[in-house]
Amino acid sequence: MNKKYIFTGAILFGVSALAVAVYFATNGFDGRGVAFTSGGDSSDTSPAYKTLLPQGRTIDSLGGWKRVSPPESDPAYAYADTVDGAAITVSEQSVPKDFEDNVDGHVASLANSYNATDKIDAGGVAVYIGSSAKGPQSIIFTKNNLLILIKSYSKVSNESWTKYIQSLT
Repeated sequence: MNKKYIFTGAILFGVSALAVAVYFATNGFDGRGVAFTSGGDSSDTSPAYKTLLPQGRTIDSLGGWKRVSPPESDPAYAYADTVDGAAITVSEQSVPKDFEDNVDGHVASLANSYNATDKIDAGGVAVYIGSSAKGPQSIIFTKNNLLILIKSYSKVSNESWTKYIQSLT
């Protein structure tokens, strides 16, 4: 695999992950619940691409979309939710053009670069999980041409991750 693609993907993922963390840290999301205050440019609060949400849920019930990428970057949006009582943030963006020649390979390399090396199958979706010794987890996968990053603030079981990811429609 071309190191240029891995490096580009790692940079893109890192910027998105950092943007999610900074956004929620500065806008009232404290990791204990799903509520956060709205902020930023209200004209840019809805993705122009098709997104995924947990089945039976609306974006309004999840607190709305928040753009978490810089204005000059490809758009990435996030919402807050919970899985088994663990607060999570879910960031979605279109699969980067650099990944299109081998999406699965690029996602696997990107996950590896972030030590998300535990791989599970969520109904045909390859999901990479990285776990911190203190509990937080990073989840990386693609579904419906979206690159999705989920950050949990405490440990969630693989079974619960599988159910949550399968519920994204």
